[in-house]
Amino acid sequence: MLYKTDMKGYPRARYLIAGDHGISVEFGDCLEEEVNLKVQKLMHGLEKARIDGIIETNPTIRSLFVYYDPLRICVKSLIGEIRRIERRMADIALPESRLFEIPIIYGGEYGPDFEEVAKRLDLSPEEMIRIHSGKEYFIYDTGFIGGSAHFKIPPPLDSLPRKKTPNLGVPAGAVLIAGGLGSVFKPLAGPTGWYWIGTSPLRQWFPEKEPPLLILPGDKIIYRPVDKEEFERIKRMVEEGEFTVKILP
Repeated sequence: MLYKTDMKGYPRARYLIAGDHGISVEFGDCLEEEVNLKVQKLMHGLEKARIDGIIETNPTIRSLFVYYDPLRICVKSLIGEIRRIERRMADIALPESRLFEIPIIYGGEYGPDFEEVAKRLDLSPEEMIRIHSGKEYFIYDTGFIGGSAHFKIPPPLDSLPRKKTPNLGVPAGAVLIAGGLGSVFKPLAGPTGWYWIGTSPLRQWFPEKEPPLLILPGDKIIYRPVDKEEFERIKRMVEEGEFTVKILP
C-alpha cells in the first residue's frame, strides 16, 4: 500500500463504530503531519479529560481508536464527549518533541536490499544515503510488534511499494522502507515485506520500563551514517547497557 500524500485531512473527524466496545476517530486518509497531530492532540485531550468508561486509546497515522466499556458510558454520550474535545484541539499543547540521533550502517550484510532499491530508483549508493539520512523525520506512530516507529520518507524513496516476496528473517535493528513509510529500526526480529536498507545498533523495545519504548509518536529522528567499526562498538555498548542515545537540541 502507498499512502496518499497529495491530500489533506477531513474538515471534521469521522466517527466509525467498531463493535460494541470501540470507536475509530478518523482525521484523514493521507500521510500528513497535520493529520497526525490531530490524532495525538485528541489522545492527549482524552487522557486529561479522564472520561469514565474509556479503557484505552490507540493512535495510528490518521486515526485514534477508543476502547470503552459500554456498561459505564453509552456510545452516544462518548461521541459527544470526544466531539467537545475535538472542538478545542487548537488549545491542546503536546509534549515537547525530542530529536534522536540514530546511528546507521547501510548496505551489504547490514542492508541486503540497499543495492536493489538504489538500482530501482536510479540512484547511486551515495545519493541513497544522502537522501535517507539528510533530514529530520517526524514520528507518526509506534505500531506493529515491539512498537516500531514510523515516519514519512522523501521522494523518490516514497515510490517503493512493498516487496512481492516477504523476507522471513530480518533481525532487530533493521532499517526498513516501503509504501511511503520508513521504520526507524525494527524492535524485534521477524518477517517483513519492507525493503531492508541498513541497520542501527540501538534498541526500541524495553518491556521492563514505562513507557517501554525509546522513541514515541511526536518525537523526531535523524540518521547518522557510521562505518562497521563504529557500528560494532556502539552495538557492544548497547548490549552492555553502557550506551546513551544522543538527543540533539
